[in-house]
Amino acid sequence: MNKTALGMAAATVTLALIAFFQGGLALVGQGFLTGGQTLLRVFPILILAFIIAGLSSKLISRKIVTDWLGQRAGWKGPFLGTLLGALVPGGPFFFYPLMATLIVSGANVGTMISFVAAKTLWYIGRIPIEIAFAGLEITVVRFLITFAIPILAGIAVDIFLPGYTNKIKEEVEALQAKNKSQKSGE
Repeated sequence: MNKTALGMAAATVTLALIAFFQGGLALVGQGFLTGGQTLLRVFPILILAFIIAGLSSKLISRKIVTDWLGQRAGWKGPFLGTLLGALVPGGPFFFYPLMATLIVSGANVGTMISFVAAKTLWYIGRIPIEIAFAGLEITVVRFLITFAIPILAGIAVDIFLPGYTNKIKEEVEALQAKNKSQKSGE
């Protein structure tokens, strides 16, 4: 079991104990039921997201990723990562596996930081909902205030943490290899 699974298991046990002492087995059961219902809603999305990420890893040209999103892209990398993050639909079940696929395919970590920051701050699919609930003025102010953050975050990673791209790529590849070996051993 990896560190993430151990941490999640510890959090589960801790929360189950707290729920038990606050409301008994009934509250623990309600928590498990709510979690199970969420899993059933999200499971098809998870499966499709991982299939898309897997297919993308086989279809995306390593040369294109390296040229446009890799170290050689220079300032274009964080800029293109930002645009990609703002435009790619889907939630974290889709864009984190996509990010890992792009890193393994040669994308720079700074570019992927820009991608995730833009997905969080700029995603265009959220703008109509934000305008409907917060109003046009607040949406425009928020967008203007956060405009440069994704690009600057990616550039900052490239400047201040230059060796991280290879280290993170190796860790992602190791995780993927470990998952493959666990599946083949089952």
